[in-house]
Amino acid sequence: MRRQRAAGSITVLFSFILFLLISLVLVSVESARQEAAVSMLQTNLALSLKSLQGEYYAPLFDEYDIYGLYQADPAESLRGYLTGSLDPLSDLPDGYSGSTESGFSFACKDLTVNIEKKYSLTDAGGEFMRRQMVSAGAVSGAEVLVEELLEAIGMLKEQEPGLRMLEERAKAEEKLTAMDTLLLELIPLLDGIPTNASGILCDEEGKIHPSHFFAKCLTTTEPTREAVHLDTFSLYLYLEPYYVNLSELLEKERTERADFEQNRTEDGPEKWDGETAELMLFHLDWTIPKIQSAVSAVRKLRTLQEEVKPLLTNYENKLNEYGGILSEGWMEALSESLLAMKQYIGNTETYYDFSAMHDRLSENLGILEKTREILGDYLENSGENWEEQLSAAEAELAGYSLDGLEIRYQGMKRGTTVKDSFFQKLKNLLTDGLTAGVLDADNLSVKQLKSSKLPSNSVGAGVFDVFDINLPENASDIGGGTLFSVIRGWKLSEFTEFLEGAMEDLVEKTLVVSYAKTHFSDYSDTDGEGVLNYQLEYLLFGKKNDPDNLRRAALCILGVRLLMNIVHTFTNSEKRAQALAAATEIFGIAIPFLTKACQYVILIAWALQNAKLETAEILKGKKVPFLVTKASFQITYGEIATMDKETRLKRAEAYEDATGVAPSYGTYLLLFLMIHGEDSLVYRSMDLIQEEIREGYDPDFRLSDCLCGVAVSVQATLPGRYSAVSVSEGGGSRRIEASGTCRY
Repeated sequence: MRRQRAAGSITVLFSFILFLLISLVLVSVESARQEAAVSMLQTNLALSLKSLQGEYYAPLFDEYDIYGLYQADPAESLRGYLTGSLDPLSDLPDGYSGSTESGFSFACKDLTVNIEKKYSLTDAGGEFMRRQMVSAGAVSGAEVLVEELLEAIGMLKEQEPGLRMLEERAKAEEKLTAMDTLLLELIPLLDGIPTNASGILCDEEGKIHPSHFFAKCLTTTEPTREAVHLDTFSLYLYLEPYYVNLSELLEKERTERADFEQNRTEDGPEKWDGETAELMLFHLDWTIPKIQSAVSAVRKLRTLQEEVKPLLTNYENKLNEYGGILSEGWMEALSESLLAMKQYIGNTETYYDFSAMHDRLSENLGILEKTREILGDYLENSGENWEEQLSAAEAELAGYSLDGLEIRYQGMKRGTTVKDSFFQKLKNLLTDGLTAGVLDADNLSVKQLKSSKLPSNSVGAGVFDVFDINLPENASDIGGGTLFSVIRGWKLSEFTEFLEGAMEDLVEKTLVVSYAKTHFSDYSDTDGEGVLNYQLEYLLFGKKNDPDNLRRAALCILGVRLLMNIVHTFTNSEKRAQALAAATEIFGIAIPFLTKACQYVILIAWALQNAKLETAEILKGKKVPFLVTKASFQITYGEIATMDKETRLKRAEAYEDATGVAPSYGTYLLLFLMIHGEDSLVYRSMDLIQEEIREGYDPDFRLSDCLCGVAVSVQATLPGRYSAVSVSEGGGSRRIEASGTCRY
């Protein structure tokens, strides 16, 4: 049977091949169209993000040159920008009946916009804000500041070794001052001489009024100047009527008791009254607590002595180390009292052996307590063994001694009352508030920040005061701290190190400071109208009211001026000699502890009084020479303790600007801003910006809600262009995606 052949078989085969070729071409075209659509979507998103940045909050930019999105929905804005670019027919008006064929091959539908991340101006540790401040500050310039910084570093660097040694000395002096205070507390406990923190108290005629009951009032021999260990005969004459010879009283008790026993009659008293023994108990009861307090004081002195030994050793070693670096004036000023300081630690012939003194007082305390017990038993149970009891008391008292309990008094007498004394006035100057009399408190701004939701609070930006001074939150001044601790706390020798550290990162830091100076006011701006008037001061100290910020600014300026004045008073031979003469007049030459400490305090007080006057002048807008010389030093010796607030402010008002290197108040603030932590500057700037906009534009404004950028992803459906070709994989719709980030 013959096979019949189909005539159209080849045509069908080629038709299938043709369909496959057409599908291949269409799939390739559709794939290319889809990739192009993705690229166009990415490009359109980038353009839309740029358009979104154009929606910045106008008040923030107009007032502070900071870009930020506020009260805007980024997703809705981006959807509006993208819709028009993805579908040209999307904006056709309602009721449009014309052609809907645009010929645009990349029209998409079902657009979705997802905001993946929002960047607030307060995010990234303030870095977003800092970058904008740097950009805005670039137009302000800082060449003047750089020049002043370099000049200040050069001048301060010369004094750094001396200042470092001054701080080392202050560490030891603070301990020595504590020892002096305890010694003065020990004087009335041992000898009954009234004292206060500056020496022996006396009336205006120089007369001392001792206490009736004190530790060394008890002796076991005839009280003489040598027996009771007093170094001056005049003091012994004051104290002689108050001494009690226990051996004499005991012998008197024995004699009277023996007479009583020998002459006893049936009509006489049955029991011995023991008046003399009662008198001995009276003296013991008053003396024992004094000795207990004296033991405690000496124990503290012994502890302080051990603490001060390494400090003095370290001070001497460093003084030797800096011997070739320090100027002659510094070397002489810092080493002249070293020998006197060593007396505290027992390195000289004349020093207090507090260990021996402690042992002697402890032994005496035990002896008197045992004697008191014997005499008490003697009075309560006075029987046939009274002779044995009195002999036991006598034997106990045989070990009582005043050896080693001598404290030197020569020259310590005061010729005036404490209230009117020179030294007390110095003490008041040093402790009654370092900015007292520097600021005109009646004319200060009283504005304060009322908001509790400040950017600096939300991130916990730390307070970095220019100088490390521990001030209570509500303190208006430093108060009663000792000047030695202030010197150590200020770390004046590290001032140049702060400046050099700022110089290493000078470019951007200068631009941040320039921005702050351009946009914020300070105390010298008389027309401040912001939420705070002293805004640069707020950037530095972060207190919520103008007075507290200004007081701290004044304190920091005072610190710099004190630094320069101490350099002068400690290296000026005339002022050192005058201070030593005054100290010798007050305390005499036999008490090197107090004499040298007093000279030291007078020099510091002299420097402080001049520094306070200079600070008052600077706060009045005057220019004061940066370096202190004999010609520029304004306070005379007689004015150290007499210049009051009114006089100082009048002098400051009348002062004429100096020529040469003489920084103004604004220059000092710039100096402090340069050594200040950037994080605090940035966040406190945000505090002020936020509060100014809340007051002037929008009460609900928060910088944390103000965006400096967004991260976004978008998706859209690209319909298939060749959906009729069902065999083509690209014939259906496809979701395309794009993502992007924008930041100012």
